[in-house]
Amino acid sequence: MSDKRPESEWRFRPEEEKHDIYDLHRQAFREPPEPREGLEPPPWWLWIISVLLIFWAGFYLGRYGGTFGPYVHLLEEGKTAAPVTTVSKPGETKPTVDGAHVYASVCAACHQSNGQGLPGAFPPLAGSDWLLKDPETPIRIVLNGLQGSIEVRGTTYNNVMPEWGSKLSNEEIAAVLTHERTSWGNSAEEITPDMVDKIRKETSDRTTPWTAEELEKLRVQE
Repeated sequence: MSDKRPESEWRFRPEEEKHDIYDLHRQAFREPPEPREGLEPPPWWLWIISVLLIFWAGFYLGRYGGTFGPYVHLLEEGKTAAPVTTVSKPGETKPTVDGAHVYASVCAACHQSNGQGLPGAFPPLAGSDWLLKDPETPIRIVLNGLQGSIEVRGTTYNNVMPEWGSKLSNEEIAAVLTHERTSWGNSAEEITPDMVDKIRKETSDRTTPWTAEELEKLRVQE
């Protein structure tokens, strides 16, 4: 039985055609994939800006963020710190700072309103030789802060007191220290703004808190 199709159709059969299937796949793989929206990697300059912003934020908080610590959370429940106020007396051109108000604002959270401190955390001010023995030592502590181990009334404390020299004026420091040295049974001489100013100038280049050992050496020298 003969094939009735034209010779042009049966002479070149599909199964006789030769194709390189591997070459076809290689061409397909060389084609770049279609981009998918939303998965593009961020540009390099965006990473650099992000890192610089993080470093700047850390520096800004460290420089201007104030003191980090538990002090504001240690106020007795239901009580709020009294604001720092000034009281003018007749005939005076310069206002007088109320040391009790300064104490309530910045000191009572740690040392408590009765000056007894918090056991194991913050030392008492009532009967403390560091406050009463001489006027220079408490001025230095308030101006530059205190860190490390210190013994008060037979108990050792190891905590950090922040500096207040950059936040309080000479008048405020003198008023609050005088309040502390004459309250809770304490009886010591008044501290004046001039005394604070003298110590401030002497320690103007100091950038770190005092230690108990440093303060003891200065007491001996004086």
